[in-house]
Amino acid sequence: MGAGGYSSYPSVYMNEEPLLAKSLFASDNAIISQAAIDTILSSRIKIPENSKVALIKFAGPTEHNSSTYGYGYWRSEAYLKLQQSYVDKLTSKIEHSSKINSVSVLPSLLTPQSPTIPVLREASVRLQSPLLVIYRINSDIYEEYRVFRSNKSKAYATVEVVLLDVRTGIIPFTSIATREYQSTKTKEDTNDRDLIRRTEQEAVNRALDKVAEELIHFLNTN
Repeated sequence: MGAGGYSSYPSVYMNEEPLLAKSLFASDNAIISQAAIDTILSSRIKIPENSKVALIKFAGPTEHNSSTYGYGYWRSEAYLKLQQSYVDKLTSKIEHSSKINSVSVLPSLLTPQSPTIPVLREASVRLQSPLLVIYRINSDIYEEYRVFRSNKSKAYATVEVVLLDVRTGIIPFTSIATREYQSTKTKEDTNDRDLIRRTEQEAVNRALDKVAEELIHFLNTN
């Protein structure tokens, strides 16, 4: 089963709306004037050629699920390597866009724990990145598969992606994809945790593939 969706610009508006070149948002806390609202809603974003992308991950609700993998798993070498594999996968996918020159991970030390859009924009500017991709992964094992029977496991993963145009503060693209994966224990799985970890990882990778495909399509066509 798979579910997902993305938002971008309807093709009917592509050649009729003026290009937006600067931000009209005074701040996240300020009220946007009616004139600014009218301009924002009647304009479009043009993805610049040879763009540099900044990439940042927001933590998901199941990020540190000790009930499944045991206390402290998120500090283990296996967990860190797994998270890096997701970063590498998304980076590699984005770099396949004809509009993208490079992708850099936005260091966490540049942002607070719960960053606002203005903070994210400023951090991206310091990296000289006109585009920022924000993503979040939420994945877990279905409850009925937590008690292992017949050496089977089934997982789900939901990946959310948001594209922020740093110059204007506009979010021209979003995508959410949910994927499932079911697997049976193999000889490579030394224990039950290996099985559920592998199952969950595959569900995440499939969801990442979907949102990356939609993001690349948007970048290449705008």
